[in-house]
Amino acid sequence: MTSSLQQGIDAAKSGMMEQALVHLKDAIVEEPENANVWVWLAAIIEDEEKQTIFLKKALEIDPANRPAQRGLAFIERKKYIPPKPGEKLSDYTKPIGVFKTPSQAAANVAASAQADRPVPQPQPVAVSPQPAAAAQPVTAPATHRPWLDILLYGLTLTVFIIIGILIGTTLLNVEIPFLSQPTPVLVTQPPSEGVFALNGGQYAEMELFYTLPETEEGIPQLANKKPSIVINDLFITLDKLQLINEKGESIPYSATPAENNMSVLEPAQELMPGRYCLVLKFNPEKTEALYWCLKVID
Repeated sequence: MTSSLQQGIDAAKSGMMEQALVHLKDAIVEEPENANVWVWLAAIIEDEEKQTIFLKKALEIDPANRPAQRGLAFIERKKYIPPKPGEKLSDYTKPIGVFKTPSQAAANVAASAQADRPVPQPQPVAVSPQPAAAAQPVTAPATHRPWLDILLYGLTLTVFIIIGILIGTTLLNVEIPFLSQPTPVLVTQPPSEGVFALNGGQYAEMELFYTLPETEEGIPQLANKKPSIVINDLFITLDKLQLINEKGESIPYSATPAENNMSVLEPAQELMPGRYCLVLKFNPEKTEALYWCLKVID
């Protein structure tokens, strides 16, 4: 059976980055001590902060990992020298190499299919003697097809029914589920990728921490005891995400899918005043995790 890492590599080389991310997140759970998992993961995302974290993790596992060394050197160089147009981290983490865009991948598949198509061989043409007199074809009488009439009548009736429904909904202002647009979950979109506390229609960013924060700097404070948390980050997997209080106790919450692959989290009950953190554990054996925190106040 193909490993999640290999499936992620194959998807990335084909230009299917979202699918590659799904497989590589599974690979973190399956092989957390495989440096290549972290190097590949860094290569397919755009967040430079996370790229640095993942490449450093790869070097922690394998200090001699050349792709990770080259990747960190490229990130450090960008601070002083602007990258060339189109220059990406994956150009420097070879043998990972440069990924194909989806259009390039489709073009390669089409070219491969064209190359594999057999070339038709010329067939000999048989010359038949010219007949003395060609027989006149006998035209058969047209046959009546009742099933064709029924089909046409049915299509015509369907068109008139649809027109009637549209006119009726317009005049009576009646909404029909399959014709109406779904109500958006979020009235406004988050300003950027990340994790946000939604309070009174305003987004307060919940900063990313690599350990439980010891101070309240970067932690939004809300008077809402049942806050909504908006997840706008494809790296975060909900089935591995926990909401905990200051004692480390797990708090149940519900997750609602929203537009553009986002999710909205809400605690099942009102929260008592205090600090609460979302925890994403990617290596339970070493208690390594990412944290996003907020504070509920009176």
